[in-house]
Amino acid sequence: MPYYQKLGEIPRKHHIWFHRNGAGPGYKNEGIYYEHVVTTEGFNEAFSIMYHLRPPTRVRNVKLLKCEELKKATDSPLRHHHLKTADIPRRGDLYTGRVPILFNQDVVAYRARPEKAYDKFQYYRNGGADEIIFVFKGGGTLESVFGKQRYRAEDYIVIPRGITYRLVPDKVEDEDYLILESVGPVRIPERYLKFRYLHLCRSRALRLGRGGRDRQR
Repeated sequence: MPYYQKLGEIPRKHHIWFHRNGAGPGYKNEGIYYEHVVTTEGFNEAFSIMYHLRPPTRVRNVKLLKCEELKKATDSPLRHHHLKTADIPRRGDLYTGRVPILFNQDVVAYRARPEKAYDKFQYYRNGGADEIIFVFKGGGTLESVFGKQRYRAEDYIVIPRGITYRLVPDKVEDEDYLILESVGPVRIPERYLKFRYLHLCRSRALRLGRGGRDRQR
């Protein structure tokens, strides 16, 4: 069976009026919590439901940031390369200090050895790709809308697109990452999943029939 994580208060059912019960008037005195369904592939895959004090659609401002198109270093024939990136100079912060080393139409690989934790922005959201962050060295806390999670050296951190987060390193001078941006969704390979469930809002689970050899007991 799947495992659910619950933080704070939630209503008895999904997608119903969730009153604050005197905890405060809320946004425009409406007196409710605002539901936010987070999913990258609709309801056929894993999704999360969050409840906010204010509508999550409200933003303070929107502006374009600098975005450079990646270009090939050379048009030479395909051959082996040894990319020595362990001693690249530290630069930028946890987000702007990323150095692209490889890319194609599906994925971009970066090395990051930040010089400082933050500059102008503390939080980051990748709206176009899932991220895999491999921690070569360092450690700290991942903070996101889902709470806080410790990380350490040799951990893999998977962050789906559209999730606002920040890394809070214990010592930024120790941080060293390999970061992969994936255009396609990052998922657990099928061979590591024994059963696949489709959970509907009416709390019904579909599973293998009685004739299946791997039926649930």
